[in-house]
Amino acid sequence: MAKKMMLTSLAMAATLFAAGASAQGLGKPDRIVLESKAGSVMTSTGGEYQTANVGKLLVVGESMMLADKSNATVVYYYLNDNGDVVRKCTERYTGANTYVIDDSCVPAAAWAGARSPGAGWIVGAALVGAAILESMDESPAGPLSTGPNGNIRHF
Repeated sequence: MAKKMMLTSLAMAATLFAAGASAQGLGKPDRIVLESKAGSVMTSTGGEYQTANVGKLLVVGESMMLADKSNATVVYYYLNDNGDVVRKCTERYTGANTYVIDDSCVPAAAWAGARSPGAGWIVGAALVGAAILESMDESPAGPLSTGPNGNIRHF
């Protein structure tokens, strides 16, 4: 039983590692597009900020400024040699702030509302830890110390 739990734990850890590695190993996107917006969204490549329209192609290093109560969805497209979309990754930006478009996309997490890939690692580590604890024997730990009269004391 303990071996089965350990193998299950290792399989879960490997799955989480592979998911994180694949999210980071997408390579550089072929296209970055402003797919949707609500409120005021402006972009700049170093000059003055201009209003950004849905469908705008964004470039790495471009700044995107959102006004209060605004949001934007940016999609990173990865294409094959024929120009077909083989993968796409979506990032959602909310609230008043200035964001810099980079060439890495953190895919929408399976955990609702999680913007950090670390959330998957934390949940995964907790699952692995729980599986390991479950597989441990419940036998007594043995003596912790020997008293001055030679008797074994347990705490």
